[in-house]
Amino acid sequence: MNLLETLKHYFGYDSLRPGQQELMDGILQGKDVLGIMPTGAGKSLCYQVPALMLEGITLVVSPLISLMSDQVKALNQAGVHAAYINSSLTENQIHAALAYAAQGKYKIIYVAPERLNTARFLDFAYYADISMVTVDEAHCISQWGQDFRPSYLEIADFLAKLPDRPVVSAFTATATERVKQDITASLHLQNPVTVVTGFDRPNLFFRVVNRKGGKETDNSILNYVKRHEDESGIIYCATKKNVDSVYALLLQYGIAAGRYHAGLSLEERKRNQDDFTYDRIRVMVATNAFGMGIDKSNVRYVLHYNMPQSLEYYYQEAGRAGRDGEEAECVLFFSKQDIMINKRLLQYKSTSGQASDDPALRANEQRKLNEMIRYCETDECLRQFILSYFGDNSPCTCEKCSNCVVVEDEAEETYIQTGKEKKKALQLADLTPEGQELFEQLRKCRTELAVEKGVPPYIICSDKTLTDMCAKCPVDNEDMETVYGMGVQKIQSYGEHFTKIIIDFLEEQSAAGGADAETLQLTTELTPEQIEETTGITVAASPAREKKLPFYIAPGKLDEVELTDTCMISELTNRINELCDEEDQKNRKKLTAAFVNTLLIQKGYIEEATEGEEKVKHITEKGKEAGIQEEERYGKYGRKYYALVHTRESQEMILGELRDYLSNLQGE
Repeated sequence: MNLLETLKHYFGYDSLRPGQQELMDGILQGKDVLGIMPTGAGKSLCYQVPALMLEGITLVVSPLISLMSDQVKALNQAGVHAAYINSSLTENQIHAALAYAAQGKYKIIYVAPERLNTARFLDFAYYADISMVTVDEAHCISQWGQDFRPSYLEIADFLAKLPDRPVVSAFTATATERVKQDITASLHLQNPVTVVTGFDRPNLFFRVVNRKGGKETDNSILNYVKRHEDESGIIYCATKKNVDSVYALLLQYGIAAGRYHAGLSLEERKRNQDDFTYDRIRVMVATNAFGMGIDKSNVRYVLHYNMPQSLEYYYQEAGRAGRDGEEAECVLFFSKQDIMINKRLLQYKSTSGQASDDPALRANEQRKLNEMIRYCETDECLRQFILSYFGDNSPCTCEKCSNCVVVEDEAEETYIQTGKEKKKALQLADLTPEGQELFEQLRKCRTELAVEKGVPPYIICSDKTLTDMCAKCPVDNEDMETVYGMGVQKIQSYGEHFTKIIIDFLEEQSAAGGADAETLQLTTELTPEQIEETTGITVAASPAREKKLPFYIAPGKLDEVELTDTCMISELTNRINELCDEEDQKNRKKLTAAFVNTLLIQKGYIEEATEGEEKVKHITEKGKEAGIQEEERYGKYGRKYYALVHTRESQEMILGELRDYLSNLQGE
């Protein structure tokens, strides 16, 4: 089978996503590859499909037992012989797994990095036919990223001990340029085919909500969860105490929730994770310990009760939402208390020996925290902010973040009881009432099959696959081949279960005097009015996201700005924003320091240069003449930097430039 035939046969997909073809072709040509792709972009397929086409075994280095388990379950369900070797197995089970692997019974074997250089595994690997070694979550190699694992640094030693060097592939979702360079150097990648598809997750809506913390944040969290009670979501908290508090709050209001943090027993953590994975509970409240190993596809929202320590952590955790490609929301509830909490956590890491003694690494941790704070406080596009942080400077047209569109604030809302009936009515935008009925029958069947097989429902098939069944109504296994996500093995295992339900459903519809299989409409696009007419349920149309207008203030208003002897540019912009009327504050973007600095660069008062990994602003001669000054300052770890300070003279200059800019807008 060629590449596309293999893809269809095992995984049920007819085409590849951007970047996958290039990475797969590189592997099949015997080249090393490095893939940096956002969560949900199909990284796993980039090595799994070639692994099935290569002659030998593919070893996948993975950091978490739960991640290995989910991947192996999914592969086995797809008809791929795969196994994992980790500490969850007994010595006898490990011995048996290695014996089977040596006989060539497994095409893909998942293993923790700590096991690679053990005597038994080295003995196996030396004589085995290993065609590829894949490093998953490769950012764990770099101390400059998040989730650093020292054992990842030993992968290169393992490769050097093999009689023949296999193809080496590495994949991650979050990597700055520095982390990318670390991965390449640490693994000794040889002229790798490097594909960076971008970090954007277009199906995610990003929000930052300012709260005072405590009861105010609790109220917002409770409101949100109540309004999404039929959807799966994750709530991340910075501390175990906060996890327990939010968990108790949700239980108090009758919400089926679980919790996950290091203070719980291993048994309780596993039970709660399984309950969440198998949809026995809808909401998980957790610390960042609940991270990479979560591969649940139908998470519709991720809430952050506290601000994380870095954008790497935030984007990885937020990326748990919408892995199925459907719309999802990421909301960060930010309070000034979060800054103090994270500074204390960094201090604790330093004093408890969890952090490196290297001043450069400590300074890097502080830098990442500062960038996280900037994200929470910025008035710029949130999506663009994230992409720029990871070095993705591709054009971004964002209408999916709270800084670019008007989002109603739910702080003062009372608790809302949505009910399943309303939720089902909303789903009729994709399915007719008959289609919804069939969908529920298929979903029940999927749940029963999942229980029987001991796997999460999403591993059997996704909601998208069930919806496609409703659209195509396959009545035999041949028809089932046209359904999204149904490969040969899944059709052999489950096809008859689903087609029987579809056939029975069609016969019932016909017997009841409905349309036959050829004319029955199960999918459609209905307006709220049509839904009400069909079901009798009133459904408010989803309000269109209104794009925020650019900043504007009447030029004459700038005469009211209070000037001081000296100030930072952000202080001046805050004073200007306070003069805007209430309506403009709601519907227009705020004046930002970034905008003013860009204006000053365009006018030649300051210039921007790249020094190392940072962009630094310097005053030009014109800027000095206008009264802009540089002030030497020192960061927490002794790093010296220069801040731009504006005198009364340069403040007047800025106001003058803004008047000209705003007057030109008036004339347009």
